[in-house]
Amino acid sequence: MAQIDVTDILSDPDLVDDVILIHRTPTVDQYGENKLCENGIPTIGSVQPASGKVLQRLPDAFRVANVMSFWIKGKIVSDGYNKYPDIISLKGARFAVQVIFDWTNWGAGWCEGTCVKERPTS
Repeated sequence: MAQIDVTDILSDPDLVDDVILIHRTPTVDQYGENKLCENGIPTIGSVQPASGKVLQRLPDAFRVANVMSFWIKGKIVSDGYNKYPDIISLKGARFAVQVIFDWTNWGAGWCEGTCVKERPTS
């Protein structure tokens, strides 16, 4: 395990907000219809506009408006491996996780990543 613990910095109320980490799992109901079940877990994190360097690392398809960087305490699932990406809910806005950088060895379970703001359904 790494010797630097970033928990003190990332737990500072001046830097983080209360967020809800939403894990989504597909289920099939009694009628054979696919449903997404959402399970929200309250945690803390910081969601900020993505920098130019972050945008350069993304594939072209992810370079869309409202790309944000986040640092959040918790285990995150991104798009891929036949799973639905997790959602980060911050002040009523929902952000779909696209890319994750796992820094759990640098403290008490922190992850960094990139997310895209979900468009409201009509």
